[in-house]
Amino acid sequence: MKLPSPVNKNNALNAQHVCYMGTTGSCKTTAIRKLKLIPKSAQVVMFDPYAEHSEQRLEGLKVVPCASFSEFYQRAWYERKQRKPFRLALVNQERSRDNLERFAQMVWSLGDGQHAHELHCVIEELAKCTNNTAKLDGVAGELWTGGRGFGLVMHATFQRSQEVPKTVLDESKHIYIGAVSSKRNARYIADYYDVPYESILSLKGCHEREHLGKGKYDDYILKSPGIGNHRQGKIYPVR
Repeated sequence: MKLPSPVNKNNALNAQHVCYMGTTGSCKTTAIRKLKLIPKSAQVVMFDPYAEHSEQRLEGLKVVPCASFSEFYQRAWYERKQRKPFRLALVNQERSRDNLERFAQMVWSLGDGQHAHELHCVIEELAKCTNNTAKLDGVAGELWTGGRGFGLVMHATFQRSQEVPKTVLDESKHIYIGAVSSKRNARYIADYYDVPYESILSLKGCHEREHLGKGKYDDYILKSPGIGNHRQGKIYPVR
């Protein structure tokens, strides 16, 4: 399939890419739905192999699953032309570098710097689709380095920041940090993002609060642009 190039590059658009990092059960997927880093007005596409978002609501709209690349692209292209908010997820696909690149090419072709709605793109468990921690190459990397000018906003979840390309870490402006699996991981995040090491170590996940039943929650830190600009909060799992 020959895909068109993105159009109407607009360098006045702000960079807004987001990373969500934390061990299993640290509410990364929930954070995508609850932290309002994706506005109601956005158009949203997802690479969601295990259908974690399928049929769930994101800022008032249900995420519609697509089981093939062709169905996904046809629907995304059509919905993009309607100039209304939508939520669309490519599901049940192997988590591979080739599939990530194919998905990225489709998203890249939908870019439009003059479009009325930003196109937010979510990639679940990015580290399982990459094989180079130094740089994310191909069109997938271009989404992070050049997507801003075409109204593309990237969101990626992963468990350990050491396992994802530096391209993603460097280009993301907002960082969700959930409970981590080791002191080594906490130290890496603290040094990379200038967030206090002890604050990261103190984060707890839902599995440590099972005794609270339905009231259990996860701690998180949200790092935003600027030295020392971070805040701590709690997030309750989607039920």
